[in-house]
Amino acid sequence: MTITRTQLRNAVINATTLGNNRDASTLRDMAQSLKRWGKFTPRQADFAKVLIERNSDEKVEATEGADEAHKLQWENPEYREWILFLARFFSKSRQTAYIEHIKNRRLACNFILTCNIGGSCPPWKHCERLLTSKLSARLRVIYDNPPIYPLGELVSIRRSEMTHWAIQQGHDKQMGFITEIEPTEVDTVATYNKTKGGTKTYQIMFPSGSVTLRENQIKLVSRKNHNKE
Repeated sequence: MTITRTQLRNAVINATTLGNNRDASTLRDMAQSLKRWGKFTPRQADFAKVLIERNSDEKVEATEGADEAHKLQWENPEYREWILFLARFFSKSRQTAYIEHIKNRRLACNFILTCNIGGSCPPWKHCERLLTSKLSARLRVIYDNPPIYPLGELVSIRRSEMTHWAIQQGHDKQMGFITEIEPTEVDTVATYNKTKGGTKTYQIMFPSGSVTLRENQIKLVSRKNHNKE
């Protein structure tokens, strides 16, 4: 396949439209190289072919169709709130196990949140980046499941969530009342457990003060243990 400068220039336009800025820059350099040297090596030609196919007119048409469908869906509160939940997670999370993955989506989530504040529909390409994240499936389960503990319930912190020092200080015996459900946005992803729940948050008033903890960090105080106290 002979690569022409016209093909490369068209691919630059498509890459820009698709948001593939790195591809667009590479294609520009390749177009200049072709103008200077008159032809590509076989390896360069193969690479150019891959970039042209990745930024084809068909890909642009497909993206435009997806963008229109997304704009219609944005009017659906269920669809919109799920994407906003993801955006808030990626904007706030500092979870070290996935920090690079999260950082790579920070621009998209901030764009989505800004558009929402302004009352406009964010572009599909930014929403798609969050929806296709490797974390989205687990976050969806957390999002779909309601909090498992009611307001006013008596709870304690799980020993597995405490340091050895805290246990020595007797903090594992401390009990507190739930004073607020979901005081903060979810900023941690974990596999949902039917017994422990997920990572939605609770404000809990302990004798030592009020703290915010994740659902899977706390447990109910049994009536038997409560009566002993």
